[in-house]
Amino acid sequence: MAKSRYEPLVKLKKKALDTAERALISANNALASATEKLNTSYEELSQMSLPTQGSVGEFTQAAAMIHAQHQTIERCKQALLSAEHRQHQMRERFKAAMIDYEKFKYLEVQEMNAALKHLKTQEAKMLDEIGTMTYKKEAL
Repeated sequence: MAKSRYEPLVKLKKKALDTAERALISANNALASATEKLNTSYEELSQMSLPTQGSVGEFTQAAAMIHAQHQTIERCKQALLSAEHRQHQMRERFKAAMIDYEKFKYLEVQEMNAALKHLKTQEAKMLDEIGTMTYKKEAL
């Protein structure tokens, strides 16, 4: 059967869909990683405490470590927000690519169905003509 005029477009849209899917998977992995880092940072913070006795130097050092952990948590929160935003963008890009692919795939199927219908019509006409010719020969 002849190739569809939409076949190159379908291949192109499929390639774009695959690229968008890989980007979405990457964004999902980045989001999971950022979530894990944030959870780990919270866990580390929960294990820290200020000393109840000892020198002022130890207290200052512990306070500095807690402050640094709070800063780490803030950086992790920003990275998580960025990863969520990127995931949302990639999800929308994937949806758009899927819609484009499905549109052209549908058009390709419709064109092939029309060509098949045309071939069946031509075949029916040929069979009718052969039947008519055979009938005329038998009638003579």
